[in-house]
Amino acid sequence: MRMISSLLATFFCASSFAAALPEQPHLYVEGSAKMQVQPDRATIRVAISETNKQLVAAKNKVDSVMAKAIKLSERFGIKKDDIHAVQLNVHRQTRYNRNTNEEEFEGFRVVRSLTLTLEKIESYPELLQELVNAGITQFNNTEFSVSNRDELTDKLKKEAIKDAKLAASELADEFDVDLDKLYSVSFAPMNGPSVPYLRQASSMRMMDSESGSYKEAYNTGAITINAQVYAVYLIK
Repeated sequence: MRMISSLLATFFCASSFAAALPEQPHLYVEGSAKMQVQPDRATIRVAISETNKQLVAAKNKVDSVMAKAIKLSERFGIKKDDIHAVQLNVHRQTRYNRNTNEEEFEGFRVVRSLTLTLEKIESYPELLQELVNAGITQFNNTEFSVSNRDELTDKLKKEAIKDAKLAASELADEFDVDLDKLYSVSFAPMNGPSVPYLRQASSMRMMDSESGSYKEAYNTGAITINAQVYAVYLIK
């Protein structure tokens, strides 16, 4: 639910304020819109690490696991452009021996990271299991997103503009003044000492993704997308 963050109608003529706000009497309002969508894409970041006193042996193990992971990723429909395997990172590992007061060589730690973008999100649980079976030892993080976020944001901006118009009309009625014309509009807060008026809405818009859902054990919940617009109206 959109809540009232502040109720402030500004009627002032002070030239010291920022240029974004006019010197004439005006109303400064905020229009807001948001929706919840189910994610339809997952960016998965994993890695394989191996420690061995023989560098070649550690490298061969890591390369073997990485090759398996890339192959199974393609089997899950992940495009080659969405598979990013970084180069090897090699670290020489030692351990302090308190008995001898010396650093002891433990082996070479070889690491390779892999980033995958999965569009068939319903396959996410199965892909994780297959990566484990292939020998992946580190799961760094997974970022869930919406493939058509820009399109949804554009729609929300239009809704936010409508909300700003209603806010201006609502505020003008409350103060028994008439709106003159739109002075300026921005999708970012304007410079000035005033807090915009944000009208209260009865409910929040909800939208479900057209993509399939995935197993409840991996359900991360909906993603909230927001849009705001800030408008200044001159008043009579």
